[in-house]
Amino acid sequence: MHTSIKLILRIISHISFWLFWIVLYWYQNPIIEMKQFMQWLYILLILASVIYINLYILFPLFFNNKKPIYYIVYIGGLIFIGSAIIYLIIPVNSKIYLPFGQTLLNVSFFVLISSTLKFIRENLKKQNLLMEAETRQIKTELSLLKSQVNPHFLFNTLNNIYGLIVQQENIKAAELTLKLSDLMRYLLESSKADKVSLRKEIKFLEDYLILEKVRLSPKVDIRLEVAGLDHDLQVAPLLFIPFVENAFKHGLQRISNSSYAFFTLSVQGNELYFEACNSVGTTESQVSQSGTGLQNLKKRLALIYPGKHQLDFEKSSDYYKVTMYLQL
Repeated sequence: MHTSIKLILRIISHISFWLFWIVLYWYQNPIIEMKQFMQWLYILLILASVIYINLYILFPLFFNNKKPIYYIVYIGGLIFIGSAIIYLIIPVNSKIYLPFGQTLLNVSFFVLISSTLKFIRENLKKQNLLMEAETRQIKTELSLLKSQVNPHFLFNTLNNIYGLIVQQENIKAAELTLKLSDLMRYLLESSKADKVSLRKEIKFLEDYLILEKVRLSPKVDIRLEVAGLDHDLQVAPLLFIPFVENAFKHGLQRISNSSYAFFTLSVQGNELYFEACNSVGTTESQVSQSGTGLQNLKKRLALIYPGKHQLDFEKSSDYYKVTMYLQL
């Protein structure tokens, strides 16, 4: 239905274009003889035939298929034939008579203008189709990346609750189950949105840290500090959780009295900085850039914030740090 409407509108616009020239000529020559007016109509009819044969036959058949030699030959022949017909049907004594050379230039001009407009329209159409395809691809990729984040988070949290149940801390396990339900509800809601409230993202991280602290020793220093959030901002959902998951999964596998995980989020105008720094509890190097969560995050940043983000990784035998910069 939409295509039919567009076709009807295009036909109406073309008819209106030629009617405009007819009315304009009549307006400029109010006392014109009917014979001369009919000659003007013949000229328009032949000119329209040349233009439409070019636009809907020669242009798509040869020009769009990259056969320029054939196109030049055929369009040149078409212009010559059309000009010759106009020249022959208009008597020399007519007020609208023009020499053949002038007629040839006039027909060529209209063909050139219509071909240029056709070329511009076709290119804009191709660009729009390309942009739509890229947009669909980006949305598909983002949906896939989000779906990879959610199961990973759920797996870690369920492990924590399972540990409490094994230790027969059922009341605490029930409380955390309710907390998990709130987190999962947020995950489901945020995964459908392109942007979410930064304050809600921070609340999500705070609740997540509460769940993680349950399985860790009270001696482990876990902190989340927020600065500069004077007003709420909108960010892509689930950008920070991969850093937090990475810290607990790889940095706090073995706990000691000196174990820690510090997370800092600061906002300066439309610039956001997030830093995750954690101790390294084993002699093995923490997985820095090869983890699934961080790989997904890097892909999402490239799609959502192209040229407006930066990731820096720093590690040593004692600590591991990741810093993310975003221009919102």
